[in-house]
Amino acid sequence: MSKSRTTLVGTPVVAAPGKIFLVGEYAVLEGGVAVLAAVSRYAVAQYIRGARPQSPVVDEAVKGSCAAIGEASTALPSGSVMVDTDSFCQGKAKIGLGSSAATAVATVAAMFETAGVSIEGRQQEVFAIAEAAHQAAQGGVGSGADVAAAVYGGFIKFTRPAEGPPVIEPIAVPASLHLVVFWTGESADTRTLVESVRSYSRSAPSSYRMLMGALRTTAERFVSELGAGRATGAVVAAGRYGRQLAELGKAAGVPIVTETFERAAALARELGGDAKPSGAGGGDVGVALFATPEAAALFARACQPALSVLDVSLAPSGVHRRSAEEPSVATRGPFHVG
Repeated sequence: MSKSRTTLVGTPVVAAPGKIFLVGEYAVLEGGVAVLAAVSRYAVAQYIRGARPQSPVVDEAVKGSCAAIGEASTALPSGSVMVDTDSFCQGKAKIGLGSSAATAVATVAAMFETAGVSIEGRQQEVFAIAEAAHQAAQGGVGSGADVAAAVYGGFIKFTRPAEGPPVIEPIAVPASLHLVVFWTGESADTRTLVESVRSYSRSAPSSYRMLMGALRTTAERFVSELGAGRATGAVVAAGRYGRQLAELGKAAGVPIVTETFERAAALARELGGDAKPSGAGGGDVGVALFATPEAAALFARACQPALSVLDVSLAPSGVHRRSAEEPSVATRGPFHVG
């Protein structure tokens, strides 16, 4: 999107944040709980007269929005939503902070706002349309948790029951929990990783169920430690979850936890914390967790230049219409809680 399209001239401009997983990868696909944080990398969207959909995700989200808006959509001029996801890049590489999910959410919100339908108080509707669009464009891969983070913002607990809609709840996180989000410099193919794990589930169902059970239990322990305000316990649970992801990857024959992640986790443990992949693994983005700001700062310094510490902070709000006072480029800073 050009700079002119990120201004508040003409049709409304909306922004949807990215995400990181703290726990719950893979287990969330089997009914387990996931905990995510929305982060300050934004998909910025605006309806542009005469534009054509720039991706399958945008195309699906526009169609779904028009169906939901109904008659109001017929007043829109011919065009589409243009989405700027440049903030999801590190240099020229796209990093795994949920740009596709944020794009789907921002597209739906831009369609609603342009048609004169405020998105305020419509999070459930925006989520349902954006998730359906994201699933259609991604071939059904994914839990929808990243879409939820883009819609609601902050820290969320996400579960997907076997029947019925997902359950999305805000979750309190101890102020003494400190996070460092980093990038390994390696790209990851989420679809291939997930499909490999699914193939393993079919070839060795008993072992798969055992590993999934362990992941679900550890994710629930993480949630319990957060609820009790125990940052140290949450760090321990997250580290255990990372090691269980490594076991799942070995069983499925895919590198969910790469050697780079293993070195990052070892360094974090030396400093009293732990680290794990954020998302499907195979490289890309990771998160290190600590119970003191001093340990987090030491890790952030010590892990470079082997790892790139990402300049992100918590995005307390989800998708929203940008105000005139909001900067066109998100203000960033060290990730902190509280």
